Amino acid sequence: MTNQYGKGTVYWGKSVKEVMDELNMPPDFEVKGMDNSGWDIDYIHQKTLGEDIYFITNTSREQKKGTGVFRVNQDKIPELWDAETGLIQRKIKYVKVANGISIDFILDAFASRFVVFRNKSTGADDKDINSDLQFGFDPVSNSQTGNPTRLDISTQWKVSFDTAMGGPAFYILDSLRSWSEIGHDGIKYYSGTAIYEKEFLVDQENLKKETKAYLFFEEIQEMIHVFVNDQDCGITWTPPFKTYITPFLKVGQNKITVQVVNTWNNRILGDLKSPSKKYSNTNINNRFKPDAPLLKSGLVGKAEIIFTHQDE
Repeated sequence: MTNQYGKGTVYWGKSVKEVMDELNMPPDFEVKGMDNSGWDIDYIHQKTLGEDIYFITNTSREQKKGTGVFRVNQDKIPELWDAETGLIQRKIKYVKVANGISIDFILDAFASRFVVFRNKSTGADDKDINSDLQFGFDPVSNSQTGNPTRLDISTQWKVSFDTAMGGPAFYILDSLRSWSEIGHDGIKYYSGTAIYEKEFLVDQENLKKETKAYLFFEEIQEMIHVFVNDQDCGITWTPPFKTYITPFLKVGQNKITVQVVNTWNNRILGDLKSPSKKYSNTNINNRFKPDAPLLKSGLVGKAEIIFTHQDE
């Protein structure tokens, strides 16, 4: 029902969507081309004097592909701002539609973007942008990565542990698997930082002009800090688990160092099983049971250097 009050109208007994439909008002933001009934793609919209700012996030564990329709002035120009780095991608593919502006997108699991609509834009991406913010990163097959070459580095990693936390000084992993699956109590129940090290060769062809190189892990638990040839390449904790390493590579022998941090869960469980030697001190032991399952930890699955070349 409705009632006119001054210049306005009071509605009751109707949902917001029903009122908007009655007024022929399109949604502020709508996702098409995929099922978004569970609001896997969620958003917040804020306006300034000259800008419309949308914060778009993928709340699911899966990559999502769709089209976002934004109810904004068609004359405005969209930019994508990386929520993690603050870098801006201004080369965006978009279409003016009846209700505003439509943008195709691929959002990786748990990825977030700011979509900023401005009256003017330089049209040039920030120089440090190293991956596509609109269409994501697919290590298997993605036209955005050009014609990739892959170097498998999944085997023979040297891993160093903190002996003060019960871990061995080092351990050689023939493949990347969870610490919880290794038959060594110092590793199985380890919590803290472990350091993975591996050397690999890069030839001249893979470092030619316009090549971009990424270190890619299939799975990490929980967070990593990557160094290539002792140069800091940054921290990674969300999928896809990639790190941009192009500036730090050289022709010939290279070294990767990965600091991996997990949670306290496994160490606490280990201490409950062997109370005579404890490495943790917590007042929430009552939340843990000795027979509880261990959590995955460390680097798991495939590891690759992915060299992306522009198609000739």
